[in-house]
Amino acid sequence: MSYFSKVATTNAERTSWRMNNALEPAHMVTMTSLVSAENLHKKREILRSQGRVVPSYTALVIRAVAITVKHYPEANRAILGLPFFKQLYQFSNIDICVAVEKSLPALPGQAYAALITKPLEKSIDEITIELKKLVDSNEQNDPKYRLFMSILKYVPTPLSNLIINITYLHPYFWLKYRGCAAWVNSPSKAGADLVMTTWPWPLTFSFGKVEKRPLVIEDSVKAALTIPLLLSFDRRIMGGGPASRLFAKFTEIIETGSDELFY
Repeated sequence: MSYFSKVATTNAERTSWRMNNALEPAHMVTMTSLVSAENLHKKREILRSQGRVVPSYTALVIRAVAITVKHYPEANRAILGLPFFKQLYQFSNIDICVAVEKSLPALPGQAYAALITKPLEKSIDEITIELKKLVDSNEQNDPKYRLFMSILKYVPTPLSNLIINITYLHPYFWLKYRGCAAWVNSPSKAGADLVMTTWPWPLTFSFGKVEKRPLVIEDSVKAALTIPLLLSFDRRIMGGGPASRLFAKFTEIIETGSDELFY
């Protein structure tokens, strides 16, 4: 009796495995905070009672990240280029990539990085609707996703990794396919309080499951709706002090339920 069996994989899965080689955890530092989500919840419920589109938490976090990056443009940078010829680049755009859960036959939950362009110029309704479309996107209705999957499926692994990683070699490709310095993912929102991950972006903003937890409110411990927040930043680009101020701004926007989130 055999206690193991070989799982059939395709070129797509094998290419996806090697995509992890681009991650550089040695450069990254992570900060976390647990903040109240009561204000966000109240404003979402008001919209629900009015029969309007209720913004998803992912949409609200994307808008909060865009506002934060606008306040701290010096954080909107990335180190790109060939080995031994890397340069620090400043971005003026604020386009945010977001992780969209897709799947391969032997790799459930494979993340696809979808680009939300100009989130500061879109209404929160538009961002929410765009995210819903991305969740439902497939190779038939989304040209960008079709291109991504075609590379995974049909291009030999060494060459496919070179094509996918070309974004790290020149700012033109980074801006086109990766947006700005920041990206948003939420692998833990379905269950775990928080998951710490490392991604190629200089700034990763993430959030956990929104639920009631013990929280100190006006010198008392109460059960309050909370949201765990995370920032992972490239310490080659900024130190702990500037990153802390950046993260404080982000958490403030979320916790206060800033009106800037809901226009």
